[in-house]
Amino acid sequence: FGGQGYIEESTDRIRKIKKRLTEECLQDKVLIEVDGGIKLHNAKKVIDAGANVLVAGSAIFGTDDPAQTIRDFYNLSS
Repeated sequence: FGGQGYIEESTDRIRKIKKRLTEECLQDKVLIEVDGGIKLHNAKKVIDAGANVLVAGSAIFGTDDPAQTIRDFYNLSS
């Protein structure tokens, strides 16, 4: 369902998965996708933990300017 909160413990799990993928030389073959509670205020933390793909439905479509919000998300990873 849309609008759910981010589970903070997921950040540690993402780090562990990224570390394991790197140890197995799979970091370029496997993407880590995170869906659930991704918002502008926590997306950078999730990216820094190792996520490659973020799913942010209500965080985008629940805003007055979805196009600008998408640009704001893209700018986080630059």
